[in-house]
Amino acid sequence: MDKTIEQQVRDLTAREEIKELTARYCLHVVRGEGEAVVQLFTEDGVFDGTNAGINVARGSQALLEFYKAVREPEQAIPFIHNHIIEVDGDRASGTCALEGRFVRKGESYTGAGMYEDKYRKENGKWRFAERKLRFYHMVPLKTGWAEAARETKSKS
Repeated sequence: MDKTIEQQVRDLTAREEIKELTARYCLHVVRGEGEAVVQLFTEDGVFDGTNAGINVARGSQALLEFYKAVREPEQAIPFIHNHIIEVDGDRASGTCALEGRFVRKGESYTGAGMYEDKYRKENGKWRFAERKLRFYHMVPLKTGWAEAARETKSKS
């Protein structure tokens, strides 16, 4: 069944609001504003970084502890783009690409990956219900991803 114009406008508006949600996420992470990052999640929100070597944080308190640890602006500088978002009423799911610059133990890193997200609209605002982080690579800046890919292939 084709969607009405009103449904199409609602879905387009939801997609734009969700894209802005991810942009705000990046801004608050860069600024080290853990409390502001947590406000972008639902009360029962989840951040799952297990595929990236990071723990799972469930609920506002665990999310706050996790994001407060990201205090230094130079520690994580994410860039999010290439959104694919499916809207279903007050719920949505999607993916977006991630490129990032990071500092780990005083060393510069570059990384690329994606987020698999679930969103929920609460009190008129879209929020993250769940973010799953997956990295394709995370390498010291002095090593390019081509070299890292060769190393990965040679180990398999």
